[in-house]
Amino acid sequence: MAEITMPKMGFDMTEGTIVRWLKKVGDFVNKGEAVAEIETDKVTIEIESFVSGTLSEIVSPAGSRTAVGGVIARTSDGAVATQTAPTAAPVAAVAPTAAPVAPVAAVAPAAAPVAAVAAGDVKASPIAKRMAREHGLDLGTIHGSGPQGRIVRDDVSAAMAGRPAGMVAPVVAPVAPVAPVAPVAAPALPSAAAGSTVVPLSNMRRTITRRLTQSWQTAPHFYITMDVNMDAALTLRKQVNAPLSKEQQISINDMIVKACGVALVAYPNLNASFVEEGIQLNPSINVSIAVALDSGLVAPVVTNADSRSLGGVSRESKRLIGLARDGKLGAENLQGGTFTVSNLGMYGVTEFDAIITPPQCAILAVGAVRRIPVFKGDSNDVVAANICSITISADHRITDGAEGAKFIGEIKRLLENPLSMLI
Repeated sequence: MAEITMPKMGFDMTEGTIVRWLKKVGDFVNKGEAVAEIETDKVTIEIESFVSGTLSEIVSPAGSRTAVGGVIARTSDGAVATQTAPTAAPVAAVAPTAAPVAPVAAVAPAAAPVAAVAAGDVKASPIAKRMAREHGLDLGTIHGSGPQGRIVRDDVSAAMAGRPAGMVAPVVAPVAPVAPVAPVAAPALPSAAAGSTVVPLSNMRRTITRRLTQSWQTAPHFYITMDVNMDAALTLRKQVNAPLSKEQQISINDMIVKACGVALVAYPNLNASFVEEGIQLNPSINVSIAVALDSGLVAPVVTNADSRSLGGVSRESKRLIGLARDGKLGAENLQGGTFTVSNLGMYGVTEFDAIITPPQCAILAVGAVRRIPVFKGDSNDVVAANICSITISADHRITDGAEGAKFIGEIKRLLENPLSMLI
């Protein structure tokens, strides 16, 4: 008898929700084969079995929440077992007194496995395996372009595109996810008013609540705002984008992310984390970019933002934002951020303060670029200029106002002299 447990998909993940089971009790599961879809605080992802055997028991039904490391299913090599009631109550979001979720009556069986090659014998991402399974593709016939020959989503898409018309198997309709358990209100919170509608918190919203409350209560924030003249940045952007297609063009946010990456090299304390032993200076500069979704806020990470070219930052940002909006971000896209950029300029916001994302030291809030009258130099002449307000929120345990001012001043210098970012 072997146990399948809830995996830890991020350093701050404490539990996950079972969205649906891809296998039913009595099915044989190969090592490395996807068995269930789980929702974490950041992504929905398939989990794989680490052993081969018959799925003998589903402990956590679809819709239930289980703590990291908790048993969600069991497999055996013996005779097919009859599914029994869950032996462990799903973990509640806030307190163990939450009512358990009723088990799902039935789960649609997964598509028939490809006979030629077992899923466990082929290196492939969970998404690639799911696509191959749903479209009846043999993974053994697909060349992988990922690390060490791993088959990724694009490889399966290419294989599908190259097949004769009519050979693609129909897509298996997914089981509708069961609504998550409504969280138990903390004693200090008021009860819902009679006749009102209460919307249960999603895993993402619950995590935003927990982490940002923790940040606000434990990290002493201070704020510094500066106005940046974006005339030179807009001129350079126009020149760079002129020969490019719309999909290739760089954005103002790309330039800000690049400026932050360069400035963090000179001010490593703003790229640090507060730990029990002291101040941890992070070895890499990985800038998280806040992306607003209907379900909440995610912050995929542009790794090594200091050493990427401006074009490289732009391409990676577009790729990550596209994955976020398609709901296809992986855990690897969301981990390791050391600094965050949050831009609300597209909504007409001129200036705002942001809450630091733990365990980071700082976050930069970016407002809209607005054309306003300003004095020219030291003269009394008034000219029009494109001004953008940027605000740094920083952890006073790690850095001080003077260093924060110098850091945001370096970002201002880079944006007002953008050619220096290209050298």
